Amino acid sequence: MTEISLVLGFDYGEKNIGVASGNAITGTAQPVTILKSTHGEPDWSEVEALIKEYTPDAFILGIPFTKDGTETDHIKKIRKFGNRLHGRFGLPVFEVDESRSSMESEAFLKPSQRNKKGQLDAISAAIIIERWFSPF
Repeated sequence: MTEISLVLGFDYGEKNIGVASGNAITGTAQPVTILKSTHGEPDWSEVEALIKEYTPDAFILGIPFTKDGTETDHIKKIRKFGNRLHGRFGLPVFEVDESRSSMESEAFLKPSQRNKKGQLDAISAAIIIERWFSPF
């Protein structure tokens, strides 16, 4: 297996998908963009352009795990998105608990910016990547 050094992380949503890039060597991540989605489907040409630009070794998906382990409809949709990423681009997909990532992302924004949902999604994607880098 190839060593993973660069990743793209996704905070999946039905309307917006936050995207961030991460560097495993430095253990850091930064917000990249927001992809608009229609019924949970992004414009795959936009995803492909991001992959060409960032050349990731893997994808990281935030999953809102439930306490009892129930797989909700939203979790199923996220995993379907992950399966499509893997199928289209052939890169491994890893999951990480995204619980409270949206609340954490709000702390990075000034109060006047907190109503900009798109920014929160990209910041949440960066938090998701950083959690994957340091799971403990």
